[in-house]
Amino acid sequence: MAIISCPKCKKLISSHTSICPYCGFQRGEVSEAQLKEFQRRKLRDRIYHLKMSSYAALAMLIAAFGWLLVATENLQHLSGTGPFILFAVGCLCYLVTRFYLYRATSALKKLKV
Repeated sequence: MAIISCPKCKKLISSHTSICPYCGFQRGEVSEAQLKEFQRRKLRDRIYHLKMSSYAALAMLIAAFGWLLVATENLQHLSGTGPFILFAVGCLCYLVTRFYLYRATSALKKLKV
């Protein structure tokens, strides 16, 4: 087994692989099952990264709520708009991430059928 560089993305891959795991470049003959498995792996990786992004957005929401609790002495006095901006950005990031996560999981379900 030798390590070669992919002709398309120039990353190091095994000489025995017929599909580059980074960019999807096909070297030689590729069966339909190998191509489907590559697509399934790419979608699973995408879903994993989107879930991690949604957790980061939730952490932003929790941080905004904590900031708001610490910044206020009582419920009548609100100081600054920082927590509200962080909350709005966190909500927007979470909603966009969940939209892309829904699309990726739908694509994975269609690929399995």
